[in-house]
Amino acid sequence: MALVLPALPSPKRRRWRPDFSFARLRAAAKTATSMPLGAQQLKRQRTSTLLSLAGVTASLLVIFAQLGIERAVYDSAIRLHRTVAADLVLVPYGFKSLQLHAEVPVAMTDIVSANPSVSGTMPLWFGVMSITHPGMSGSRRIAWYAIDVERPAIDVPGLRENLYKLREARRLLYDRESRPYFGDLGEIGENKEVPVLGPPDNRGLLRQLFVVGTFAVGPNVLNDGAVMMSEGTMSEVFGAWWSDRPAFIAIRLAPGSDPIAVRQDLNRELAGRGEVITIAELEAREKSYWSRETPVGYITDLGFVMGVMIGMVFIYYAQYQIIRFYLPEYAILKSLGYDWWFFLFMIGQIGAAIITPAFLVAFTLGRFVYGATEAAMHLGMSMGLREMVVALAACVVMTVVSSLFAIRRLWKVDPIMLFE
Repeated sequence: MALVLPALPSPKRRRWRPDFSFARLRAAAKTATSMPLGAQQLKRQRTSTLLSLAGVTASLLVIFAQLGIERAVYDSAIRLHRTVAADLVLVPYGFKSLQLHAEVPVAMTDIVSANPSVSGTMPLWFGVMSITHPGMSGSRRIAWYAIDVERPAIDVPGLRENLYKLREARRLLYDRESRPYFGDLGEIGENKEVPVLGPPDNRGLLRQLFVVGTFAVGPNVLNDGAVMMSEGTMSEVFGAWWSDRPAFIAIRLAPGSDPIAVRQDLNRELAGRGEVITIAELEAREKSYWSRETPVGYITDLGFVMGVMIGMVFIYYAQYQIIRFYLPEYAILKSLGYDWWFFLFMIGQIGAAIITPAFLVAFTLGRFVYGATEAAMHLGMSMGLREMVVALAACVVMTVVSSLFAIRRLWKVDPIMLFE
């Protein structure tokens, strides 16, 4: 009968974990920089390199597009807010957006004007109507703003020199920055009076209005263009009751007044029947509405995250293919004593070699996309420092995260595998 000895328990494999120290980090970075194995191996894997480069470029182009759309939507939404010629603004209580067509009770003007620090109030009305003229293919909706000609609440380019023209009934100023759906109305309206057909009267007949000049504000996502009129024209076209329902009332303070202190006093006196806010808060609330309470914010955020994830996958694909192909060489380097940080920097070289040309190509293509979109939509899309910085940060995140996932494949590499 043969004697069988019990098997000795096999020693546990030591997990290959990073031992963090700044000295190790600097040494690994210096070694990986002086020995660019990752970039050299990437050149030999042309198919996976080109595929990854194309995928990362497409993902960065999506990121640039999402950032540009987000900025254009938010900036175009507050174009009018930036032109308010006042220190404070009286808005409906709980104001969120001008596009919600909320109204301020005009009786609140008396309460505001009674404050000794208030030197004047200037109402502004806002709405949407339809117009048509021979240069258009059909009737189209357009935003309208109405002001008190003697005390305009906004100061936009082209308004001051044409303000006197609005004193005559049924006269309009056309926003020359409007989208091209309104034909040549902006070009003709700068030089001569152009008749247009506005909303119908109580008999169903379209009212005849006249464009006598232009101003410049620009459209937003909801409105393709805008016209400006006086309070008298508004009352004649839409009804006298509109005068009691301004969208907001601009408040001009006396010199030397503290806007914050006056705002607190006015809100205490209004007691919830209205709300006085600063111009900066007016813009912030409008942006917050578009960001949190409309699909625009969620769609752009989702598109940005998806772009980062897609780029990460393509970088990981190139890194994984190189690790899989050169696995014996990595095992030899590991047996020679190269640590975790060296391999991380070397794998990071692969991601950096892909992300750098992809960023340059996507940035160039993104400028063309921005230009084409701006020519069609007039939303103010432009490649600014914010877009570049956020895209660069996304590139760093994609490279680092994909490298951390790829290096997990090396954890299972054991130099003893070379002798099996």
